[in-house]
Amino acid sequence: MEAKKALSLVLAIVMAMALLTGCGGSSKPAAESKESGKKEKLVVANWQSYATDSDYGAAAFAEQYNCEVEHYFISSIPELLSVLENGGTGKIDVVCINPLYLQQYLNAGVLETIDTSKLENYNNLREDFRSIDEVKDSNGSIIGVPWVWGTTSLFYNADVITDEITSWSALWDSKYAGMVTLENEYDAAIRTAAMYTGQDPRNPDMDTVEKALVDLKSNVKTYWTSHDDFVKAYTSGEVVIGNVWGSIATELKNEGYNIQYIHPEEGTVGWCDYWCIVKDTKHEELAMKWIDFCTGEYFQNGMATAGSQAYSPVNTVVTGQLSDETRQSLWLYPEGPSNVNLALPLTDEQLTKWTTLWDEVKAAN
Repeated sequence: MEAKKALSLVLAIVMAMALLTGCGGSSKPAAESKESGKKEKLVVANWQSYATDSDYGAAAFAEQYNCEVEHYFISSIPELLSVLENGGTGKIDVVCINPLYLQQYLNAGVLETIDTSKLENYNNLREDFRSIDEVKDSNGSIIGVPWVWGTTSLFYNADVITDEITSWSALWDSKYAGMVTLENEYDAAIRTAAMYTGQDPRNPDMDTVEKALVDLKSNVKTYWTSHDDFVKAYTSGEVVIGNVWGSIATELKNEGYNIQYIHPEEGTVGWCDYWCIVKDTKHEELAMKWIDFCTGEYFQNGMATAGSQAYSPVNTVVTGQLSDETRQSLWLYPEGPSNVNLALPLTDEQLTKWTTLWDEVKAAN
């Protein structure tokens, strides 16, 4: 079985590398270099249907800079890293990476440092996202620039719950016994319990967290595992309070459900994705323009107003210019969360402790 898995991964990498010269979704002829007088081509690695393969994304960038943009659609984090380690450097130019994995890519030697002084929009980006250690190399040089973010925070059905809720402590309130749902994900669960118990979400006392999560079980109706899983439980009335992705809350709100989504006073669980430049790119100048474009006002506003496919802008100037209606749809009204606890990498020892604790919590009577 392991041999088959290994063979399958090798074949996937070979096929991916074979496709790199024509990957992604552009029907335009292959671009040639500036020297030949034809359009320069930028290859961007990102998840499919994730903002950049849109009219306000790659299409607008290509028109503005008279170039071509091709997408290499990521299928998994290990797959992308394997592609870059096995000939992808010099062919893929820019990659979207979460800080959970940034250092892993850096240690593999597949990323370039980024001179942020050449980025027009850099100083307008949320300082708490651009300053984290996980986006720097050992010399303090930047290797990743934030471009999109979101939260996993507290929701409740306002048709059922009329009390004003401001704290994670509501999940532990006995009056909501059998009405709570929690994402079946160790990182969000442990950091939520850490905030509830007044601890550092990055390094909480695990005994205290475990006790809190076991105590919460008497209120939990279900642990949701997917978008459809949550939507079914919420729309059926099976659950009325818990945690959920902001994008799902927006979707349900737009469909007419009276769902409220708040950022508790103790803080909220967040995520942020970053653009990184691949080592040995032949299009570094264009890659820098891509990062500046994706963090600029046109793209960030387009992303924030994309309806059911909208995401929160990292550009604070754009956030400040959004209409009240748009900010409400993104759960940024009247103010967005100030205390966002990003998902960040764990040591091997921490990872073992966190995953083991979560399994033990779910198995507890």
